[in-house]
Amino acid sequence: MSKPFIEQYQPYSPMGKTCMIRPIHDKKVIWPYAAVRMINSRFRGRMLGEKDFEAAAELWRSAYPELYGSSSKYEWLLYPEQYEGKVAVSEHWQEDRVQKAFCMPVIEDIHLGILAAGALYLKDDRNLHVEFSFGAIEPPYRKGSSGEKLPAAILDYLKLLEEESGAEYLSAFCETWHNISQYLCLKVWGWKLAGIFPGQYTRWCGGNNEYRGCTVHFYKLIGEAQKYSSRPEEWEMIPEVRRLWDVLDEINRQV
Repeated sequence: MSKPFIEQYQPYSPMGKTCMIRPIHDKKVIWPYAAVRMINSRFRGRMLGEKDFEAAAELWRSAYPELYGSSSKYEWLLYPEQYEGKVAVSEHWQEDRVQKAFCMPVIEDIHLGILAAGALYLKDDRNLHVEFSFGAIEPPYRKGSSGEKLPAAILDYLKLLEEESGAEYLSAFCETWHNISQYLCLKVWGWKLAGIFPGQYTRWCGGNNEYRGCTVHFYKLIGEAQKYSSRPEEWEMIPEVRRLWDVLDEINRQV
């Protein structure tokens, strides 16, 4: 990585005293490929394909219509014509696993030929960061045995990310019109609570109306990330922020 000018400057404060440091280097998150897998006789998990764009958009419209009119970072999910160039597809996986910012494993109802569920991931190569942006399950599949199996299948791809992507940091934000994803992140998947962001995103609420929703944020350090993460001993925090950290730390230690 070129550094033609930076060495003449100095950081604000000499940080990194409580953790390991390393040279800045070229970094890439590589989307792992999840082979087609039967979940049961009705559902199979696979990666998104080029022919799925309309079906995927319909899945997100039905399961997550709140995205309408919201951040342009995510609203494209509702429009099939905007998928190309954004999300990795199985037909071009060798290229897309490196180049495409978004990845979308999906779950297909093979009896009906529709997408029953899916998840969206967004990567930041330089930061070795993957955001678990959204999980979506079509309303008819949210109850009964399928309502338990489909989130479990989403977890399978999270495991692949931890083991094969090269990412060091995972994050997620959960909506507050239900608490299912909050429970999964904290109680089932082993992520840590980061905070609550009231009013972070605009959300559609019917007709031509919107409001600003509240999201709950979680994170997980994977691989060697902990070794390179500064510790609270060197953080500068005002007393109120220190109290907040202490509360979060206590919650995360008890889970």
